[in-house]
Amino acid sequence: MIPLISIVGRPNVGKSTLFNRLVRKRKSIIFKEPGSTRDLLKDSFEINNKSFVLVDSGGFDNNKKEFNSLIKEKIIEIIKKSNLVLFLLDGKAGLQKEDIEILSIIRKYKKIFIPVVNKIDYKFFEDNFNEFYKLGIDNFIKISAEHDRNIRSITDSISSFFETTDIKITQSEKIKISIIGKPNVGKSTLLNKIGNSDISIVSEIPGTTRDTVDLEIQRKDKIYHFNDTAGLRRKSKINEKVEYYSTSRAISSIESSDIVIFLIDCQTGPTKQDAKILNFAKKKNKAIIIAINKSDLLPNELRNADNLKEKIFEYFPQINYAKILTISALNGKNVNKIFTLIDEIDEKLTKKINVNKLNKFLKLVLENFSVPVNKGRRFKIYYASQTKVQPQEFIIFANFAKNLPISFRKYIERSIRKEFKLDGISFKISYRTSRKE
Repeated sequence: MIPLISIVGRPNVGKSTLFNRLVRKRKSIIFKEPGSTRDLLKDSFEINNKSFVLVDSGGFDNNKKEFNSLIKEKIIEIIKKSNLVLFLLDGKAGLQKEDIEILSIIRKYKKIFIPVVNKIDYKFFEDNFNEFYKLGIDNFIKISAEHDRNIRSITDSISSFFETTDIKITQSEKIKISIIGKPNVGKSTLLNKIGNSDISIVSEIPGTTRDTVDLEIQRKDKIYHFNDTAGLRRKSKINEKVEYYSTSRAISSIESSDIVIFLIDCQTGPTKQDAKILNFAKKKNKAIIIAINKSDLLPNELRNADNLKEKIFEYFPQINYAKILTISALNGKNVNKIFTLIDEIDEKLTKKINVNKLNKFLKLVLENFSVPVNKGRRFKIYYASQTKVQPQEFIIFANFAKNLPISFRKYIERSIRKEFKLDGISFKISYRTSRKE
């Protein structure tokens, strides 16, 4: 088991900045607006070759608005699950009533915690710091997360607490999966169902997920790393600076993933915006699973798998290689089949095709098709090979490539996909001419 460490505190005390310092990534959104972090962000980090999971929680606030009550429930839940809590206080604002409430919850569940006071660079820090002694604590660590001051004291304290344990992450294959789609199609609900826990806040309000929310699941010898991305919208619909940054983060998540799960709400159906998102995934050469959510509400004519496939690819002909699955994220229908598809696609992403078989097959393809002619010369393949896996890339050397019709290129791609069973994944074919044209 890898120990779970959570950072808890009021809004805007610097939790996200400290999280980024400890995991050494710009992962959590840092913004001056209180409440920028709504979801529980997780990432792993190491201290002295020991691995830990760190959680950046939302700001604990007694405001009765919907998001704050949801955030509060999730913070309490993560405190209960934590092996160690980093209790973060704001040296600029001084002691607040929410600090007292947070500490009472930590003590209620008898959790070991490290008290950390942030923003030591503030000129009145020492005056405010004395207020924290009212909490009955005298072993505070003073830091500046923003300026990377005294962070080592935190890692030393964590290491000391776990010094009797010998925990090391298992070296397993890791598959990176991003869950994408328009706002409010059920991405967070799906991630929660996959992880069997409320990692991501679920609300009827579109755009609830601002960060990319991570979940890692280990099954046998594989680790599945899921990202629930913020819903991608048209630029004209992006009004908040935080949401703009979230959209950029979602795009980065797609770029860094191996497999994309594209979620569609069967009630609203596919849209032009969906096509744009899928075009981006296709451009990045990503394997794609199209998950049709709320399958119990599908029209009768689309409950037939062939009819559904035909309809989906009518909207999205550019990704006609994708796998299609009907699910219900809310009740869990077919959610386990996602892992079956991921395993199947992962095997194809790493598949190495025998060069001789590839060249013999392409020879047969040309023999059974009316090949293009350019300036009196018939198209001829000299040699083909696979140059890369994950994603797959091929190179074909031929007598001419510049004027090769797109329709024929697509025919070659379809033929390779069918022969070598590469459905579900995207692959790239480059053509090179062996002489000047």
